[in-house]
Amino acid sequence: MSSRIFRCPNCGNEERRKIKEVEDKSLKPLYYSMQGTPVYPKKLICGKCNHEWSKTTY
Repeated sequence: MSSRIFRCPNCGNEERRKIKEVEDKSLKPLYYSMQGTPVYPKKLICGKCNHEWSKTTY
């Protein structure tokens, strides 16, 4: 787990348990693993206001 603190740009939530990190399948894969499965970039979703934002722009 990283020590980086994420903050929702919409509501200011900083609770790590309420911010979910998921794959952003709307973008093209970063690379393909050795098994041939795609690895997508990550996006963050706030559990309080349901706002989504890209992890790379944070």
